[in-house]
Amino acid sequence: MAPLSPQAKVLLKVSFLATFAESMLVPVYAAFTEEVGGSVLDAGIAFAVFSIATGLVIALVGTRPIFQTHVRRFLMAGFFLSAAADIGYMFVSSRWELFAVQLVVGLGTGFVEPAWDSLFTDDIDHASAKHWSIWAGGTHLATGAAALLGGLVVSYFSFKTLFACMSLVDLLALYTILRAKS
Repeated sequence: MAPLSPQAKVLLKVSFLATFAESMLVPVYAAFTEEVGGSVLDAGIAFAVFSIATGLVIALVGTRPIFQTHVRRFLMAGFFLSAAADIGYMFVSSRWELFAVQLVVGLGTGFVEPAWDSLFTDDIDHASAKHWSIWAGGTHLATGAAALLGGLVVSYFSFKTLFACMSLVDLLALYTILRAKS
Protein backbone atom coordinates (compact mmCIF):
# COMPACT_ATOMS: atom_id res chain seq x y z
CA MET A 1 0.00 0.00 0.00
CA ALA A 2 1.28 3.43 -0.97
CA PRO A 3 1.93 6.01 1.74
CA LEU A 4 -0.06 9.21 1.77
CA SER A 5 1.08 11.71 -0.84
CA PRO A 6 1.88 15.31 0.13
CA GLN A 7 -1.43 16.43 -1.42
CA ALA A 8 -3.40 13.80 0.52
CA LYS A 9 -1.73 14.95 3.75
CA VAL A 10 -2.72 18.57 3.03
CA LEU A 11 -6.26 17.51 2.21
CA LEU A 12 -6.50 15.60 5.47
CA LYS A 13 -5.25 18.64 7.41
CA VAL A 14 -7.81 20.95 5.83
CA SER A 15 -10.59 18.43 6.32
CA PHE A 16 -9.76 18.11 10.00
CA LEU A 17 -9.56 21.91 10.37
CA ALA A 18 -12.88 22.49 8.57
CA THR A 19 -14.57 19.75 10.58
CA PHE A 20 -13.18 21.26 13.77
CA ALA A 21 -14.45 24.76 12.92
CA GLU A 22 -17.91 23.50 11.97
CA SER A 23 -18.22 21.19 14.98
CA MET A 24 -17.49 23.92 17.52
CA LEU A 25 -21.02 25.23 16.99
CA VAL A 26 -22.88 21.91 16.96
CA PRO A 27 -23.53 21.43 20.69
CA VAL A 28 -24.70 25.00 21.24
CA TYR A 29 -26.54 25.68 17.97
CA ALA A 30 -30.06 25.52 19.44
CA ALA A 31 -29.02 27.85 22.27
CA PHE A 32 -27.65 30.33 19.73
CA THR A 33 -30.86 30.13 17.71
CA GLU A 34 -32.88 30.95 20.80
CA GLU A 35 -30.48 33.77 21.73
CA VAL A 36 -31.25 35.54 18.44
CA GLY A 37 -35.00 35.20 18.94
CA GLY A 38 -35.57 31.89 17.22
CA SER A 39 -37.03 28.64 18.42
CA VAL A 40 -36.06 24.99 18.23
CA LEU A 41 -38.19 24.86 15.06
CA ASP A 42 -36.12 27.73 13.63
CA ALA A 43 -32.96 25.74 14.37
CA GLY A 44 -34.46 22.92 12.31
CA ILE A 45 -35.40 25.32 9.51
CA ALA A 46 -31.87 26.79 9.54
CA PHE A 47 -30.36 23.32 9.21
CA ALA A 48 -32.78 22.59 6.36
CA VAL A 49 -31.70 25.80 4.58
CA PHE A 50 -28.06 24.70 4.97
CA SER A 51 -28.69 21.17 3.72
CA ILE A 52 -30.84 22.20 0.75
CA ALA A 53 -28.33 24.89 -0.29
CA THR A 54 -25.48 22.37 -0.04
CA GLY A 55 -27.37 19.77 -2.06
CA LEU A 56 -28.37 22.25 -4.77
CA VAL A 57 -24.83 23.59 -5.15
CA ILE A 58 -23.39 20.09 -5.36
CA ALA A 59 -26.00 19.02 -7.92
CA LEU A 60 -26.03 22.21 -10.01
CA VAL A 61 -22.38 23.34 -9.78
CA GLY A 62 -20.40 20.24 -8.87
CA THR A 63 -21.63 18.41 -11.97
CA ARG A 64 -20.54 21.11 -14.43
CA PRO A 65 -17.37 20.95 -16.55
CA ILE A 66 -16.13 24.25 -15.07
CA PHE A 67 -16.13 22.63 -11.64
CA GLN A 68 -14.12 19.69 -12.93
CA THR A 69 -11.45 21.96 -14.42
CA HIS A 70 -11.21 24.28 -11.40
CA VAL A 71 -11.68 21.91 -8.46
CA ARG A 72 -8.94 23.46 -6.31
CA ARG A 73 -10.35 26.97 -6.83
CA PHE A 74 -13.81 25.81 -5.77
CA LEU A 75 -12.26 24.23 -2.68
CA MET A 76 -10.62 27.55 -1.77
CA ALA A 77 -13.83 29.47 -2.50
CA GLY A 78 -15.73 27.11 -0.22
CA PHE A 79 -13.32 27.68 2.67
CA PHE A 80 -13.50 31.44 2.10
CA LEU A 81 -17.32 31.33 2.21
CA SER A 82 -17.19 29.24 5.39
CA ALA A 83 -14.88 31.74 7.10
CA ALA A 84 -17.09 34.63 5.94
CA ALA A 85 -20.18 32.89 7.28
CA ASP A 86 -18.47 32.33 10.64
CA ILE A 87 -17.89 36.08 10.83
CA GLY A 88 -21.46 36.64 9.64
CA TYR A 89 -22.78 34.73 12.66
CA MET A 90 -21.38 37.54 14.84
CA PHE A 91 -23.91 39.94 13.32
CA VAL A 92 -26.97 37.69 13.40
CA SER A 93 -29.76 39.22 15.45
CA SER A 94 -32.84 37.45 14.05
CA ARG A 95 -33.87 34.08 12.73
CA TRP A 96 -34.02 35.49 9.18
CA GLU A 97 -30.42 36.62 9.37
CA LEU A 98 -29.54 33.16 10.73
CA PHE A 99 -31.23 31.58 7.71
CA ALA A 100 -29.21 33.86 5.41
CA VAL A 101 -25.92 32.87 7.08
CA GLN A 102 -26.92 29.21 6.84
CA LEU A 103 -27.45 29.72 3.12
CA VAL A 104 -23.86 31.01 2.80
CA VAL A 105 -22.59 28.07 4.88
CA GLY A 106 -24.47 25.74 2.54
CA LEU A 107 -22.94 27.37 -0.53
CA GLY A 108 -19.45 27.00 0.93
CA THR A 109 -20.04 23.39 1.91
CA GLY A 110 -21.47 22.71 -1.55
CA PHE A 111 -18.15 23.83 -3.03
CA VAL A 112 -15.90 22.13 -0.46
CA GLU A 113 -17.40 18.65 -0.27
CA PRO A 114 -17.23 17.54 -3.92
CA ALA A 115 -13.93 19.36 -4.49
CA TRP A 116 -12.27 17.77 -1.47
CA ASP A 117 -13.70 14.33 -2.32
CA SER A 118 -12.48 14.60 -5.90
CA LEU A 119 -8.96 15.66 -4.98
CA PHE A 120 -8.59 13.12 -2.17
CA THR A 121 -10.01 10.23 -4.21
CA ASP A 122 -7.66 11.01 -7.11
CA ASP A 123 -4.68 10.99 -4.77
CA ILE A 124 -5.04 7.84 -2.66
CA ASP A 125 -4.53 4.11 -3.03
CA HIS A 126 -7.98 2.78 -3.92
CA ALA A 127 -7.13 -0.80 -2.97
CA SER A 128 -6.94 -0.03 0.74
CA ALA A 129 -9.34 1.30 3.32
CA LYS A 130 -6.43 2.77 5.30
CA HIS A 131 -6.56 6.26 3.82
CA TRP A 132 -10.34 6.57 4.20
CA SER A 133 -10.02 5.22 7.74
CA ILE A 134 -7.46 7.90 8.59
CA TRP A 135 -9.90 10.51 7.31
CA ALA A 136 -12.99 9.05 9.02
CA GLY A 137 -11.27 8.50 12.35
CA GLY A 138 -9.65 11.92 12.23
CA THR A 139 -12.88 13.74 11.49
CA HIS A 140 -14.65 12.03 14.39
CA LEU A 141 -11.80 12.92 16.74
CA ALA A 142 -11.87 16.52 15.49
CA THR A 143 -15.65 16.64 15.93
CA GLY A 144 -15.49 15.42 19.52
CA ALA A 145 -12.71 17.80 20.53
CA ALA A 146 -14.38 20.74 18.78
CA ALA A 147 -17.78 20.05 20.34
CA LEU A 148 -16.20 20.11 23.80
CA LEU A 149 -14.18 23.24 23.06
CA GLY A 150 -17.19 25.00 21.50
CA GLY A 151 -19.26 24.37 24.60
CA LEU A 152 -16.44 25.62 26.82
CA VAL A 153 -15.89 28.78 24.75
CA VAL A 154 -19.57 29.72 24.88
CA SER A 155 -19.83 28.84 28.58
CA TYR A 156 -16.82 30.91 29.60
CA PHE A 157 -16.75 33.61 26.93
CA SER A 158 -19.44 34.23 24.30
CA PHE A 159 -20.91 33.22 20.98
CA LYS A 160 -18.94 36.03 19.32
CA THR A 161 -15.71 34.52 20.65
CA LEU A 162 -16.81 31.14 19.34
CA PHE A 163 -17.50 32.54 15.87
CA ALA A 164 -14.15 34.33 15.81
CA CYS A 165 -12.42 31.05 16.69
CA MET A 166 -14.38 29.19 14.01
CA SER A 167 -13.45 31.79 11.41
CA LEU A 168 -9.77 31.61 12.34
CA VAL A 169 -9.77 27.83 11.97
CA ASP A 170 -11.51 28.07 8.56
CA LEU A 171 -9.00 30.72 7.48
CA LEU A 172 -6.19 28.42 8.59
CA ALA A 173 -7.67 25.70 6.34
CA LEU A 174 -7.79 28.19 3.45
CA TYR A 175 -4.19 29.26 4.14
CA THR A 176 -3.11 25.61 4.19
CA ILE A 177 -4.63 25.05 0.74
CA LEU A 178 -3.15 28.28 -0.62
CA ARG A 179 0.29 27.41 0.70
CA ALA A 180 0.24 23.87 -0.75
CA LYS A 181 1.72 23.24 -4.14
CA SER A 182 -0.82 22.74 -6.89
